[in-house]
Formats: sequence, C-alpha cells, structure tokens
Amino acid sequence: MSPEEAPRHIPGIPDVTQPLGSLFGQTDTAAQNQKIGAPHGAQGPFTPGTEPSEQHGERSQAASPCTGGGSARFVLEASSLAIGWKQGRTPQILARNIDFRVSPGQLIALVGPNGAGKSTLLRTIAGLQPPCGGSLTLRGRNIALMSVEERATLLACVFNERIEAGYLTVWEFVAFGRYPYTNAHNRLTADDRRHIATALALVGMDGFEKRTFSSLSDGERQKVQIARAVAQNTPLLVFDEPTAFLDAPSRIEIFRLAERLVQEAGKTVLLCTHEVDLALKTAGELWVIDREHRFTAGPPFVVARSGAIGRAFDLPTVTFDAMSGTFRARAPQG
Repeated sequence: MSPEEAPRHIPGIPDVTQPLGSLFGQTDTAAQNQKIGAPHGAQGPFTPGTEPSEQHGERSQAASPCTGGGSARFVLEASSLAIGWKQGRTPQILARNIDFRVSPGQLIALVGPNGAGKSTLLRTIAGLQPPCGGSLTLRGRNIALMSVEERATLLACVFNERIEAGYLTVWEFVAFGRYPYTNAHNRLTADDRRHIATALALVGMDGFEKRTFSSLSDGERQKVQIARAVAQNTPLLVFDEPTAFLDAPSRIEIFRLAERLVQEAGKTVLLCTHEVDLALKTAGELWVIDREHRFTAGPPFVVARSGAIGRAFDLPTVTFDAMSGTFRARAPQG
C-alpha cells in the first residue's frame, strides 16, 4: 500500500497529548472497568508497614497457578514449565515447576540475583528458545509452535544485549517496530510514521530522530530500544532490565511509562529488573527466582513477606526487611 492510499487501520501507539486508552482502541467504558476491577492476580503494589488484609484482601482463586491447558483468556500461561538449554540432545534444566497465569492489563516485575534464570525465562517466553518441559502458551497457543511473524504481532521484546546498528538513524531503528505490519514492499504508511513519532516522544527521545544510533550514549540507546518495542504495538511487552545504564530519574520514568501502558492502554508488561524497591511499589504482580532457581509469584506484599526476596538477595552483610520493603545492613556480630 502506498502512502497516497488510505492507510489501513492498526490500533495506535498513544499520542502523548491524549489518554492512552483512546488511541489503543479502549473505550471510555472499558477504561472505567479497567480502573474499577483489577485483573486476576493484580493485587497492587507493596505498601510498607501494612498487613495484607489492610491492602487487598485474599488473592482471587482465578489467580492460582494453572494446572490445565492454555486458555485464550490469559495473555500468558505456564504449567509445570521447565527452562534451560540443550547440550547436544541432553536438556540442562535451570529451573522447573514454574506456574503462572497472566491476565490482560497487568504489570509484572521479575526480580532475582544474576544467574538465577531471569533472562532464560524471558527468552523462553519470547519463543527464542524452547521450554525444557511443561507447557507455555501465549493467548492460548503454544509459543514454541508459533511463527516468527505471528509472535511479532503479539509480543515485543527489549533485551539487555548491546546492539550495534551501524549508521541507522534513531528514526530508522524505531521503524523496525512497524515491520510486522508493512506490506510486501515494506513501505511505511502515514499511520506507521505516527506510531514511530509517538513512541519516540513517549520515551523522551523526540528530537533525536536524525541522530545515528551508534552516536548515542548507553542510556539513550536503551530508550530507543524501548521506543522500538512500543512502536510494535503488541498486547504483551517484555523488557529485560530496561532501566540498565539509566540515571535514577530516568529509571523512575521508565517504571511510570510501564504503569501508563498498563493502566490506561490495557497492555500487559513483563519487566525484569534489579530495582526491587521500584518493583515493589509499582508492580501488580511480583515474580522472584532465587539462587536455588526456585520460582515464586504473587502480589508484591505477599511475596515480600514470604521470604522469597530474602532467599534471593540476602548476603552476610545485607538483608531484606519485609516490613519496610527495603534492604538494610545487618548489625555487626561479636
């Protein structure tokens, strides 16, 4: 389709001057329902110093780990999932017995120490490596059996590997997010260009369109990669440490952007991070993989008091304080 022809309708990335829901195809009624009724399992962020009954009540039965087949009601669903890799024909399992159900419109934060298996889980969810056991479905379909083209319209990813994009400009790099929607000639419509411009504005990189990707700082490159994922306009966004290389205000800004995409646009965001304090305050669901590769999922206040964060991060000199939701130094012994 040429730019002169009427552009096809693709639900848009939000215009920063309008409520996100209106441009993601969410009606006023749908947006109101989103605020009134929290998605299954989304019990809200952690509030230090309060008991679970004071915040959200008991977790709904619908949010319990799945045991059956995949359901299209859930964006993501795993049952007895095992992750790892293969050496020859032998699977090397890193973590097993992973169960979760993710409803539309959730912000999930994944935390854990280095080497626990966070990136392996994200890559398995993205379909970049097969599961070592169990089931994993996206919109009720086996992710491992999906074509690349189909997956590209359902989830967009930002991983923390360093990307060398040569002399591509920032605008050209973000335009790759629109590739799943282009025609046989890979031509961009006016609608595609609007999505690209809006995505750049959302991450604060408008005005950088003509800069080459290679000329950017590490923090700027990370923001541009997030803009590319946002421009892809998928129901699920997977971010692997999107706040890496960013200063403190920018890290908070990324979390706030994730909140807006969830609350106003009904997107589902899975965000892997080392910012445990921000994750506790922002996410509606918290996933933890500890040093023994054990997986724990639930509302942040439940997970914080379960000991899972301490098992993942405690050191001889540092411990997690479940009541305040922060880390503190251990008192010297002796």
